Amino acid sequence: MTPNGLDSDQSYINIKDLLFSVLKRLGIIILAGILVGGALFSYRFVRRARTNNVLDAGKRLSSMETDVQYQLRVQNINRARDLADTISSVNNQIDHQRQYITDSIYMQIDAENEYESTAQVVLTLENNDTNGLDLALFSAYERDVKAGTFLNEYAAEIGTKPDYIKELISFYSSSSDTTILSMNNDVDRAGSMYIRIYGPSAEFVDSVMDLVLGEVERVSAELNDSVVPHKISVVGVQSIVRIDSATRDGQVNQTARLETLQKQIANYNDSLDTVAEELGSVDREMILEYFAHHGRDEAEAGNGTDAEVASGFKSMIKPAAKLGILGFAAGMVLAVIILVLKYIFASKITTQGQFFSEFTDIRRIGVLKPSGKRSALAKFVDLKTDDDCKMTPENNKKLIAANYDNLTRDCKKVLITGTGDAKLIKETVKALGIKGDVRPDIFGDPDVLKSVPDYDAVVIMEQRNVSVFKDVANEISLLSNGQAEIAGAIII
Repeated sequence: MTPNGLDSDQSYINIKDLLFSVLKRLGIIILAGILVGGALFSYRFVRRARTNNVLDAGKRLSSMETDVQYQLRVQNINRARDLADTISSVNNQIDHQRQYITDSIYMQIDAENEYESTAQVVLTLENNDTNGLDLALFSAYERDVKAGTFLNEYAAEIGTKPDYIKELISFYSSSSDTTILSMNNDVDRAGSMYIRIYGPSAEFVDSVMDLVLGEVERVSAELNDSVVPHKISVVGVQSIVRIDSATRDGQVNQTARLETLQKQIANYNDSLDTVAEELGSVDREMILEYFAHHGRDEAEAGNGTDAEVASGFKSMIKPAAKLGILGFAAGMVLAVIILVLKYIFASKITTQGQFFSEFTDIRRIGVLKPSGKRSALAKFVDLKTDDDCKMTPENNKKLIAANYDNLTRDCKKVLITGTGDAKLIKETVKALGIKGDVRPDIFGDPDVLKSVPDYDAVVIMEQRNVSVFKDVANEISLLSNGQAEIAGAIII
């Protein structure tokens, strides 16, 4: 579909001309941004100023506010402040819960196919002389494993947090009192440490188990020197895949907790809406925004000092400025969209590029320089879109006239017509010094069509911002029906 709505397989939209046409109206675009941005800035600033007055417990709204009204307002302000603090706290919990559900390895486990690896590490104390140091060893190993600093590199490698890995590691031990070994007349005590790791894949649990056992081996050398001589040995590592109802229940509980928090927020928001109605002139979002920028002490004391007044004014300007900037950008975007649509669905010819992109079969004879006052930007754009040239107006006219003569050299009779202003067309023909039978507006003088077969060629002359696409298309169709050759077009 063409810009004017006529079907033509050969027409197209000149993207360069479209972009420059929008650029040419940069002033309108900026003005639209200023108007929308200014309106939104004013709206937000006035609303914020009204909110600050209503929520300022340190002073009365006016001399007309009675003591009872003032006390009720202060009570509602305190209720609103408590609700705002609670909502902020719960929202933080919701954000953390959502992040955990999305990113944690635990929530990625398929409880019907849970991979698990369990290792038994035997700890042997020499000469049965422990004095409670066996328990200290077990605790030291457990603290080191659960600290999980050795998991940082692996966590970064798989793109997760070390804590998400550590929560999948469990550690428990059996006391060294349970077993006594006698070898070579020496009495030693032995106990076991059990390390369990579960996760979404065999690769994961095996990798983590290797890291844990490697850490246990490393720490044993330190504990031998700092606590008591002992030996450790890995009895075995068992890997299984199983159904874990505890994991399933835990995952359900995590999701249910998020739903519970969201319901709490909904209830708190309803309560805050009620308080906002009682306060009047404010809404929930404005209350939340106000207390986000005003501390509890400041809100209770009011904006009495110069510093507090400046802080209050800044708290009004900042959100208003943000909305104003967004409005400025939105206004500019809206203006650009409107200008693009106006260009695409234009009813009148505005540029030569638009004309020749629509009527691709029409030869370009020439384009007159635009008339009237133009800004520097408009002149620049006209040069880029070939609606203007660096030649003087006289030389440009001579070039058009010469091209016209070359195209109609073998034609004895030439019809010059068009749908623009008849007077301007005649004046232009005279200014160009070209020869031809000037009979504009075939719709106003249909008799012209009867004589079309008598002409060797037809030249159409169309006027920017006057000639209508639909009329031009009909004009070309009617002229073509008269078996006349259209030599080209001149844009004025």
